[in-house]
Amino acid sequence: MGASLQFVPDFQVKINGDAIPSALRGSISSVVYDDGIDAADRVEIGIANANLRWLQDHIKGLGFRPPTGISVGPIQGPSLTGTSLFDMANKLELSLGYTDSGLEHVFKGEVTGVDVNFPAGGMPTMTLVAHDYLNRLAQGSYGRGFGPLPDWIIAAILSGENLLLPLIDPAVSAASTALGVVNMIFNGSGRKQKAQTDLELLQEIAKTYDADFWVEGDVLYLSRFFKQYSPSVTLKWGESLLEFSPHVTTIGQVVGVGAKFTLREIPLSLMVTVSWDFDRESLMVTVIPGAAAAEMKTLIGPIISFINRPIGSPADITNSALFLARKLRNTINNRLTGSGSAVGNPAIRAGAMIQLDGLGPDFSGVYRVASATHTIDSNGYRTNFKVRKEIIP
Repeated sequence: MGASLQFVPDFQVKINGDAIPSALRGSISSVVYDDGIDAADRVEIGIANANLRWLQDHIKGLGFRPPTGISVGPIQGPSLTGTSLFDMANKLELSLGYTDSGLEHVFKGEVTGVDVNFPAGGMPTMTLVAHDYLNRLAQGSYGRGFGPLPDWIIAAILSGENLLLPLIDPAVSAASTALGVVNMIFNGSGRKQKAQTDLELLQEIAKTYDADFWVEGDVLYLSRFFKQYSPSVTLKWGESLLEFSPHVTTIGQVVGVGAKFTLREIPLSLMVTVSWDFDRESLMVTVIPGAAAAEMKTLIGPIISFINRPIGSPADITNSALFLARKLRNTINNRLTGSGSAVGNPAIRAGAMIQLDGLGPDFSGVYRVASATHTIDSNGYRTNFKVRKEIIP
């Protein structure tokens, strides 16, 4: 019996901590889970709405009356303690997998929308939409200052205000504490939220330290390091890897990132370049007078140059070093990207490392997953994903 269930997709949906009623589960036609980096994860659950059954439950829970001309009859849809299954902000959890091997919990969030469709012909449908708790940070924009507080404390404040527990990389904490002190001494000001959402401010903070952020359950992570650096999944073309389309961009020819720095106190400019040595797999730093900047391409190869960055304090030096490192890493790591699809696997998640085999020497290897979409419907369970070749971790 186990063999017969090996490829039978399965899922579990919980609302407010309880498994959904069997009648509702039997009406689900599709489950789609989108998982990405630095953005809220999203779940869409398609529901066949025969006789407007589940619309009636939604109407009951929200206290609405049916539109004129629609006869709803007796309410058949179950509800939770007097509220609708589809009420906004209901807690929703999703697990995916296969019948014989168990399910993996992949999503915890809250209901953010219900879409209803009345087609010209055919059965009415509903789509239940949910986002993870990172979505809370995108609601509303604010203007305020944080004084001398370092960025890691600001990130913790943003987390707490949105009912999330912060887990911040010690490297980010240390760097932001030092940078915050320097900013206050030399510039007399700290981080400000300038008519931004909390999400936009968090993106700004993460960018400063070449970090990423994501939410798992009730925890917000801000880190320069992903959890995985070795592949957790191996996909082979013609077997579990259904298709793959790699893309090599011409920007991959750029091996360095440089900026021209000007000291405010004295008429001196320097061209500082951070580059990647592909042969030695190491970073190189080159400093030459600004007047010789035109020779940089001859010295190390093609580079991306940026406009003058004046230096007036140690904080400017620190920010500039992080700026160059981030630009170089993003440039080199996006030289080889790709998109593909695989037999559904809940372990293919944004931030995870996966091994792709059977693609020849140029495209086989280990990739970082940038985003993944998991779909269970009448065609089975499949996972579409986007990846990048991570040269500089």
